[in-house]
Amino acid sequence: MVESTTLLFGLPGLRVTNVSRKPDGTRIVDVVTDDERASACPGCGVFSTSTKERVITFPKDIPYGSDRIIVHWSKTRWRCREEYCTRGSFTEVIEQIPRRARTTGRLRTQIGAAIGDAARSVAEVAATHSVSWPTAHRAFIARAEALLIEPAPVRSSASTKPDAGSPGGSGAGTPEGGCGSTRGTPGSSTSAVTKVCWARGKDGPPRQSWNGCVSAPPSSGREFEYVAIDPAAVYAAAIRTEGLLPGATLVVDHFHLVTLANDTVTKVRRRVTWELKDRRGGTIDPEWANRRRLITAREHRSNKNFARM
Repeated sequence: MVESTTLLFGLPGLRVTNVSRKPDGTRIVDVVTDDERASACPGCGVFSTSTKERVITFPKDIPYGSDRIIVHWSKTRWRCREEYCTRGSFTEVIEQIPRRARTTGRLRTQIGAAIGDAARSVAEVAATHSVSWPTAHRAFIARAEALLIEPAPVRSSASTKPDAGSPGGSGAGTPEGGCGSTRGTPGSSTSAVTKVCWARGKDGPPRQSWNGCVSAPPSSGREFEYVAIDPAAVYAAAIRTEGLLPGATLVVDHFHLVTLANDTVTKVRRRVTWELKDRRGGTIDPEWANRRRLITAREHRSNKNFARM
């Protein structure tokens, strides 16, 4: 009967010795350790045969149907007799209930699935399983980390970012020069931050060089396949310089393109209002009242809002 109950309980490393039931339906499951590896010292790995004391812990486990289960785990605290080992004693652990854990592994898995797969809130799942919010949240994080895989590395790219003294920069700098940062894609060979510095004379073309922002500049610019820039001519001229980033394709970054498009829509709306009404737009004008709708992305609109526009 005991073996059958242990099989039904199904927690590897533990053996059921007794099951009782409280008036409210809660089942008390008394278990002992049934894994010979649990007597191995975690410090030196030597199996101990010297018992120091027995302790009882109460790890939370999954319910039995609609009824709650309370696990009474009677486990041994062993002495480590090895002279070179720094641990004087240790208690038994199993894979499902590691050291200092207050919940079983299968309960944490169930909690993580309830949050991640069923899209339930952390607070709701924590209350349902009688655990704290941090415990439920850690279970969700563990499940997410187990399911999420490292994304495939992307091809190398770089982007220019205004710095002090450059077009759009806010810091103090020379009026004829500045820096644009080029950042390699994480995981690629160009993940270090470097800078393309430029200096422009009054009449001559821009001049640029690799700044000493890293221990050594890239051996060549061939590892960059794409360079994202804002629509400043000086950046394009610098990147196109022979020998700097050979073979790199220039693209304008998404943010600046959308900003230019939105600014154009706003300018057209204002111009047309002046031409038709000889005044600025106001609350009585539909084009003014809907000015925000005109520059809101489609993915941020409901179908009803989009149809109204």
